[in-house]
Amino acid sequence: MELFFTISPAVTPERREAVAGALQAILQGARVDIAPDGTALRIDLPPTTDRLSATDALTFRLQALGYTALEMRRPTPPPPMYAPPFTAPRKQPRTIRLSVFLISLISSLLVCSVLMFSVGMVFMSIYQENQTLGTDGTEGYSGKIGLIDQIFSDYALYDTNGDLLLDSMLKAYVAATGDRYAAYYTQAELEALMAENGGEMVGIGITVTESVSPVGIMIISVMKNSPAATAGVRAGDVIVSVGDGENEASVAEVGFDVASAALRGEEGSVAHFKVLRDGAALPFAITRARVEYESVTGRVSEADQTVGIVSITQFMTNTPVQFKAEMERLITAGCTSFVFDVRNNPGGDLKSIIAVLSFFLQEDDLIVTVVNKDKSEEKHYCTPASYDGEYADCSIREADIGKYRQYGMAVLANGHTASAAELFCAVLRDYELAEIVGTTTYGKGVLQHIFALESFGYSGGIKLTTGYYNPPSGVNYDGVGVAPHGTQTPLDDAVKDKNIYLLTEAEDNQLRAAITAAKQ
Repeated sequence: MELFFTISPAVTPERREAVAGALQAILQGARVDIAPDGTALRIDLPPTTDRLSATDALTFRLQALGYTALEMRRPTPPPPMYAPPFTAPRKQPRTIRLSVFLISLISSLLVCSVLMFSVGMVFMSIYQENQTLGTDGTEGYSGKIGLIDQIFSDYALYDTNGDLLLDSMLKAYVAATGDRYAAYYTQAELEALMAENGGEMVGIGITVTESVSPVGIMIISVMKNSPAATAGVRAGDVIVSVGDGENEASVAEVGFDVASAALRGEEGSVAHFKVLRDGAALPFAITRARVEYESVTGRVSEADQTVGIVSITQFMTNTPVQFKAEMERLITAGCTSFVFDVRNNPGGDLKSIIAVLSFFLQEDDLIVTVVNKDKSEEKHYCTPASYDGEYADCSIREADIGKYRQYGMAVLANGHTASAAELFCAVLRDYELAEIVGTTTYGKGVLQHIFALESFGYSGGIKLTTGYYNPPSGVNYDGVGVAPHGTQTPLDDAVKDKNIYLLTEAEDNQLRAAITAAKQ
C-alpha cells in the first residue's frame, strides 16, 4: 500500500535522514522515500496497515517536526523518483494511473451496486439503466463507463489489466467520497485486516524501532509464546544484520526500512538475523508463524511499587482477555492504583472497548450512544454478553462487571489517541472514575463499519463512516478531542523527539504526572 504526500517547507538534505527515521519509527515496517528536492514523500506500507491510522500518525509526526503534509490522493504525474524506468515501446500490460480514472470515476462507476445490511441498517444501492452516481443527481453513468471501456478496447496501444483497473477505480471512488476514514479493500487486504483486528499476525513476534547507537533495529518487546520468545530473543537486543551467508547485510548499510522488510515473510519461512547483546553478536534463524499480537502490556512502576502501568496499544477482539490477565497479575503483585497508557492508541473494535469498560462500570450504565445516518440511536449499556467465534474474547461475564472499579486510576493520552481509545478516556471521565492526563486527544467521534462483498458474489470489502458515537455525557468530541483534566502536560522538550516507547520512567514526565494523579 502506497501513500503520497507533499511536504512544506522542503526537507533539506541534512535533515532528510532524520525525518525519514522519525517516520519509520512510528510506521512499523514501512518504507519511507523523500524526493530529491525534499517536497514530496512516498510511504510504502505493509498490506495489513490501516491507511487512516498511518496517515494520521504521519501527519502529526511531521507537524511535530515543523512540516505540513498534504496527502496526494491523485498523484499526476508521480514525482520522478517514483516513476518506473522507461522501456522500449511494445504491446504490454499497462498500469493505469489513478488520476486517469478518478476524473471519470466521480461521474461514472459501479455498474453493479454495493452494500449490505449491518447493525439494523439497510445500506444498498439499486442499479438502473439511467441511475446517477452518488446522491447529487449529476451525470448518468450506465453507458459512459461502457463507452470508455470500449474505446480503450478498440484503440488503446496497451492492454489493460482488468483486476488492477477495477481495484484502482474502486479505491479512487472511495477516496472521492470525502469520507476520510473510508477505504476499499481487495480480498487479500480484507483478510489481512480481519486477522489483524482479531490480534493475529504472521512473523516472529517482535515489536521494533530504529536504533541510532548502535545502528540497527532495537527490539522493544517480544510477544509471549512467539517464535522469537521461544528462540531466546530479548527486549533490548539490537538487530545489526539480516540474512545469512552471502545474503547477509548490515542494517547500517541497507538502512532501517530495508532491513525491517527482510524480517517479514510468509508463514513457515525462516528469518535470519544477528543481534548485538552485551557487546556480543548472536545469530538467530527463526521460522515465521502466526502469533497473537499483544495489545496490552503491564508493569509495576519503578518509583512506586503500588502503581501498575497498563499500556493499551489498540482495542482488538482479544484485548479484553489480555487486559484482564494483566490487571490480575499486577493486583497479585501488590498494585492498588493504575495508570492506563493509551498514548498513540488509534482505537479499534466497538465490542472490544465496551468489554474493557465493563470492568469499571456498574450494570446498566450507559457506555456509548451510536447515532446513525437516519438519526436513529443505538444505546449500548454495561450488561453481561456472550459471543462466539471471533468475538468470544469480548464476552462480558456478570462477575467481571465493575471488577476494577474500586482502584485509583488515571488515563494517559496524547494527540495520537483516537476513536475507541478516546471513548475509553471519555467514559472514565464522565463517570468520574479516572483523571485524564497528558494532552488533548485526536478528536474522532465517528464510527465505521466494514462491509464484506462476498454475499453479493464479489471479492473484497469497503469501510465507511456510518454514524457518530457519543459518550455518556452526550457531548460528541469529533474534531475537538477529549481534553485532560487541568492543564495540558506535553512531553518535556528534552525528550519530545524521542521514541515514546524508549522513554524511561525517569524521562517520561507525562507518565510521572499520571502516577501522581492515580494516587490521589
